[in-house]
Amino acid sequence: MTSNEVLILATGLYLGFVITAAVHMVWAGIGAARAARSTQAAATAALKRAAGDQWLTAFQLDRLIHRRKEQA
Repeated sequence: MTSNEVLILATGLYLGFVITAAVHMVWAGIGAARAARSTQAAATAALKRAAGDQWLTAFQLDRLIHRRKEQA
């Protein structure tokens, strides 16, 4: 191989490495963003469920207190 061919081969290997690294970073970033969105959605749903459970518990307690006052 001539020195020119070796230089072209080395340049090709380097460009292949850089392109592969860039594609991997993009794919990893997309996957991480998707995971973050699903985690955020799950956390929001859990927060809404907890708030609903708290409200329902307070409502049931209030009904129980009023029912006892009506019976007395």
